[in-house]
Amino acid sequence: MQSIRAVSMRYLIVAARKDVRRRLADPAALAVWIGLPLLLGGLLSFIAGDGNAPPRARVVVVDQDGSLVSGLLSAVLGRAEIMDLESATLAEGRRRIDDGEVTALLVVPKGFQQAVLEQSSSELTLFTNPAQQILPGIVQEAAELVVEGVFYAQQIFGPVLRRIVPPATTGPPSDADVAAISVEINQQLTRLQNVVIPPAISLTVKRESEERSGPSLSLGQLFLPGMLFMSILFIANGMSGDVWEEQRMGTLRRALTTPQSAHRLLAGKLIAGVTLMAGIGLVALVAGTAVFDIAWWRVPGALAWCVFAGGALLALLTLLQTLASTQRAADMLSTTIVFPLMMLGGSFFPFDAMPGWMAAIGRWTPNGLGVARLHDLLYGATALTPVAIAMLGIGVPAVAAFVLAGRRLRRRFATL
Repeated sequence: MQSIRAVSMRYLIVAARKDVRRRLADPAALAVWIGLPLLLGGLLSFIAGDGNAPPRARVVVVDQDGSLVSGLLSAVLGRAEIMDLESATLAEGRRRIDDGEVTALLVVPKGFQQAVLEQSSSELTLFTNPAQQILPGIVQEAAELVVEGVFYAQQIFGPVLRRIVPPATTGPPSDADVAAISVEINQQLTRLQNVVIPPAISLTVKRESEERSGPSLSLGQLFLPGMLFMSILFIANGMSGDVWEEQRMGTLRRALTTPQSAHRLLAGKLIAGVTLMAGIGLVALVAGTAVFDIAWWRVPGALAWCVFAGGALLALLTLLQTLASTQRAADMLSTTIVFPLMMLGGSFFPFDAMPGWMAAIGRWTPNGLGVARLHDLLYGATALTPVAIAMLGIGVPAVAAFVLAGRRLRRRFATL
């Protein structure tokens, strides 16, 4: 009995080693399997722009008035977090906007303060950079809001403003004027109290708690689980078609004539497949810790899950291959099923970016279960219940597929 077990174990090791060596002898396919998660991960890290500050509009202000009101105008615009304001002469500002160095050039004309105080007309000139698409529009909207604010300030506080900033010939206001101005401002605010203080229209923003919404993830972090399972699906699809390749070379029939069962032959292929998946998954997860700041302690659990789910996918696709009548039909059948699985299972797009009904279906596909639980293992809570449910959802069909594929292999392929 002990010798039979030893022979069976040796057979498994030899069969797995043979398949691994055959795959290592095909460096092109191996490079695609290893390079796919690394290449897509690198591209998405550049797209996500982690650690890069958002773009800011550079605005040059030419203040030809040099007054208190024009200074207040620049101060209000400078409060916008997306804009950086710089002062320059008109000639320098025109040169910089013509050379495309800045987003916009704002010219405040001479006499601006006087026009505001006297409620007369004045024209602000805004030049925008045509090479930029979004930021100039933001600057224009901000300038229009400021102009609207100046208009309403004129309507409400026009007389007070004229007394605060008197003509240069009259000198500074007297103590009596200061007191009168204060009283007038207080009276005006009292009249506006029911509208402005507090505002007649208010906005309440409610944010989901951190526990419910989870940490904010970058684009690369969202795509990593799906990309890794895309690579695992490619490996499983390629390894499952190995039964037809060995049948074509004649080695499968010779292996099936030995005393060893077809299930041991498939088990050897399964071990070879999960070995390659483990190596490629480890490379992808280690790269993820460097590029996407994944915690190192999450890697072992995520790798174990990838190996388990990848082995289950390999068993399911192997059964699919054995159900076809020819190798060409098997290739067409597997391709027809694998690519929709990638689409639904979160490999092309994260579940959060899918329509609700599609994401609900995709999360229960075999690879969708794998992607969803890998996402939790990498970024969320490592609860055992969801992982156990996913293991049953993937593992039970995989065991049934493995048993059926072995029977199919013995009955169908031994006679081809």
